[in-house]
Amino acid sequence: MKALSNCLRLLAIAVAIVTFGSCSDENDYYWSPLIGDWVLVADEYGPVDTDQNIFSFYGDGSGQYVDYDNWGQSYTYDIYWDTDGTALYISFADGQDWMYLWAVNGNNLYLTDVDTGSQLVFAMY
Repeated sequence: MKALSNCLRLLAIAVAIVTFGSCSDENDYYWSPLIGDWVLVADEYGPVDTDQNIFSFYGDGSGQYVDYDNWGQSYTYDIYWDTDGTALYISFADGQDWMYLWAVNGNNLYLTDVDTGSQLVFAMY
C-alpha cells in the first residue's frame, strides 16, 4: 500500500511539473487583444465599404491577410505576426515584412504604417 501511495504521489508531482512547466511568458501574443478577425473600415482616404482587407491573427503567432486587386479579386496570404510593445511586425512567406504601430480601442484596431505614417482602422469582424 505504501508503494502505491508513493507512486501516486510521484505521478501527481510529474503531472504538476508538466502542467506548470509548460507555461511561458515568451509568447505574449497568446493573450494579445489582436487575436481575432479584423476588417478594414477606413484608410487615409476615408471609409472603406467595398473590397475590405481582412487580418486574421491567431493565438500561435500565425494568421492570414486577405487583399483585393483592382478588379475585386481576393487573395489570401499566410502571415506570421509578433508584437513588441506598440510595434506590430507582420511577415509574409515571400519575404515581405510590414511594421505598424498598433492600438486597440473598443472594437477598433488602429494601425499606423511606420514608413508612411498613414493610419488604417479595422473593426472586429
